Amino acid sequence: MHNSPQRVCLLLVGLAIAMFAFAGQPKEEGIETISETKTLKSDTVYEFSRQVGLGRIVKVRDGKNGSITKFFKLLKKDGKIVGKELIREEKVDAVPTTYRLGNGGYNASRAGGMFKPKKVLTMKASAYDPGPSSNGKWAGRTTLGVRPTFGIVAVDPRTIPLGSILFIEGYGFGYAADTGSAIRGNRIDLCMNSVSECYRFGRRTVKVHVLGKK
Repeated sequence: MHNSPQRVCLLLVGLAIAMFAFAGQPKEEGIETISETKTLKSDTVYEFSRQVGLGRIVKVRDGKNGSITKFFKLLKKDGKIVGKELIREEKVDAVPTTYRLGNGGYNASRAGGMFKPKKVLTMKASAYDPGPSSNGKWAGRTTLGVRPTFGIVAVDPRTIPLGSILFIEGYGFGYAADTGSAIRGNRIDLCMNSVSECYRFGRRTVKVHVLGKK
């Protein structure tokens, strides 16, 4: 059967329309890959050690940041990114900076085995003897009701919350269990075993590592 000129013309017009529509579709230009990296910050941890002297703090390892790297496949059409797909993920764990603290002062076994410090303060420290010669009617009593012994620390609760576990450089572990009328702001008072120890300690500036609450 022969096609009439009109039929051929219609076929050609339809073909032209189809070709125009196809040409208008976006062209896939290929696949590229990219990576995105997020840094994992190194932490700081403290651990007890009987190999470190009373009140001493020693750095035993420098920390190192870690990272998470994600690899994506990008799909481009007409020069524009229209999507991405995760291909794989690589993780490098962060290494914490580690300090060893001299295991002495407040009974460390009651405080746990490892801490992450909440904050480090530079403070003025004095010392007191828990006996009646220094404390009169308050001898043997603390704000939290524990017996005052070496390791008990008087603090201003507005600066260091009562119940906090502390590490005082040059003294050792402490427990913030007491307060005092003269202990305000950036001051702490450290319980000693005797009056002579108080005189030897005197008054000094110390670094106080607040390790968390008991």
